[in-house]
Amino acid sequence: MTGAAPEPSPSLVPRIVRKVLVTMLVGGVSYLVSNALIHGPNQDLWSLLLATFISGVVFVVQFLADVDDQLETVLQEQRRQHTKTHDLVADSFFKINEASKLFGVVEMSALETRGVAELVQNAAKIRDDMPGLVKSLVHHEVTRMAKFLGELSDGRYALYEGEDRDWLLALARNARVSLDAISLTSVDARDTEFEGGFWHTDLGQRYVKLQRDLVQRGARVRRVFVVDRSERLDSEAFRRVWKWQTTVGIEVRTLLLADAPPLLRGSLSDFILFDGVVYYESNPAPQVGDGIAPVIHSTILVQDQEQVRERTERFTELWEAATPAA
Repeated sequence: MTGAAPEPSPSLVPRIVRKVLVTMLVGGVSYLVSNALIHGPNQDLWSLLLATFISGVVFVVQFLADVDDQLETVLQEQRRQHTKTHDLVADSFFKINEASKLFGVVEMSALETRGVAELVQNAAKIRDDMPGLVKSLVHHEVTRMAKFLGELSDGRYALYEGEDRDWLLALARNARVSLDAISLTSVDARDTEFEGGFWHTDLGQRYVKLQRDLVQRGARVRRVFVVDRSERLDSEAFRRVWKWQTTVGIEVRTLLLADAPPLLRGSLSDFILFDGVVYYESNPAPQVGDGIAPVIHSTILVQDQEQVRERTERFTELWEAATPAA
């Protein structure tokens, strides 16, 4: 079965009708004018030939004008496509240039290129058809990482609202020389007892295991437990905490708050020095009742060398004032 003939374009029919009508009109006028002007034998024949000639010229002129219009339309479309292609190519080259600049910056940084490249490659796998919530989560994490890198690269502190775990575990995992910590009961223990405090949580146990690995790598790990009341020192729960830590190689000392150096007593904070180059500090919120686990208000990570030096001196004073756990 043969297919139906294609229908002419809607704009083509009016153009043909217009050309035919114009040609017939010009032909009719030409015939009348020539018939009035030409006299003699074969008058009708010459008038008809002249009208036909003029009509043909008019038709050809209309055809050429139409072809010219169509050609101009085609050329304009080609120019538009060329401009679009040029813009796309220019945009592609711009993106390649920007990517090259970024890669060059990464090459000059102290970060491992492989890790940054893997981050970019994985980011490129986030598809547009993924749920909006997933894309928002990824955007939040990338923005948070960018903020963290910006804060540390500028020599400032990095602040985390609430209790951090990622920074703490990463620093303990990657330290190479030393870990010196001041641990306060306001952070490590409940209001009345160490039982159920930080060291019994998943984070606390992971942290101690990483310190064990750090000792096995040849680093020195020291901790001063600053206790606010003497009865805590004799509690069985506290003994289990510090004995567990000494068995993994941590050097442990205890210090009653009343025995702390007077100049430090009113400004004690729970902090950790990693390799003597950065310190990590937990700031607890005020407790509102007995037996309630401490709530960490914020966590701060500082690499400013002046502040690190001040924390190092503070730790040394407290370490010397403390007594070995026994």
